[in-house]
Amino acid sequence: MDNGPSVVLITGASGLLGANLVRHYASSSKCVGWYATKPISFEGAKTEQIDLTDHDSVSVALDRIKPDLIVHCAAATDVEWCEINPDLAKAINEDATVFLAKKAIELNSKFVFTSTDSVFDGKSGNYSESDEPGPLNSYAAGKVRTEQAVADINPDALIIRSYFYGHSPAGNRSLLEWVLVRALARNEVPGFTDSYFSPIGVLDFTDALDVALAALHSGFLHLGSRNAISKYEFARLVMESNNCDMSLLKPITVDDIGLSADRPRNTSLNVDLLEKLMGSNVPTVEQGIARTADESAPFS
Repeated sequence: MDNGPSVVLITGASGLLGANLVRHYASSSKCVGWYATKPISFEGAKTEQIDLTDHDSVSVALDRIKPDLIVHCAAATDVEWCEINPDLAKAINEDATVFLAKKAIELNSKFVFTSTDSVFDGKSGNYSESDEPGPLNSYAAGKVRTEQAVADINPDALIIRSYFYGHSPAGNRSLLEWVLVRALARNEVPGFTDSYFSPIGVLDFTDALDVALAALHSGFLHLGSRNAISKYEFARLVMESNNCDMSLLKPITVDDIGLSADRPRNTSLNVDLLEKLMGSNVPTVEQGIARTADESAPFS
């Protein structure tokens, strides 16, 4: 791992994070991206359709690929869907992840599990890696169970908690894209004034992951921005950086839209450990959005 992995497997290759990681690793490694239902292709990388709940097929494919690094991005992330489909959500988010973590040990592969900032109850914010999770919904509770199972099964695994944004192949997979799609279509853009987070741009996420892997870090690691911000302010920054009509931005609260599954109000992450690994400050939200705006959408 000191000189970088030679064979990399990325799950969830058609999603926001997975697609960006495939593009990143394809330039320096033999990279394979797995997708579930939406075919996708990348220059310099191979993609395959894999059902992660079919453990026999997954095992055969892993034995064939023999990756040095597995970055597991695939997940069912729709919070409301997970509430009403608990068994299927468990198969996708929990059982498949645990199986991959076990196979990684067998193959001597570094395993990276991408979890979520939503594992916390949101009552305080600025959560460090050692803070106790307090999930408020089924999706988050499943992520907490999976985190613990991966940590117990594979102590060398890297477990990342984060909230990321950027450009995706579908063009609508991140909050940044959602804001832009609505604003550019001249639709109202509602933003939560009472929901705080510390989102990281997917380009900065990729840089931070490289640093963590080079440092041979294992266990939990929070990847976020240096500052916390409300989702309303995030939308404002995105719209301003793209010269959108600011009159479209409307402040709302989480309670205004009547979600069936409860949401934490402040999931901002403490990034002291990340900054120690990097030897420098991580970008602010403002810097991350500016970097994303400077980059042309890579999947257009």
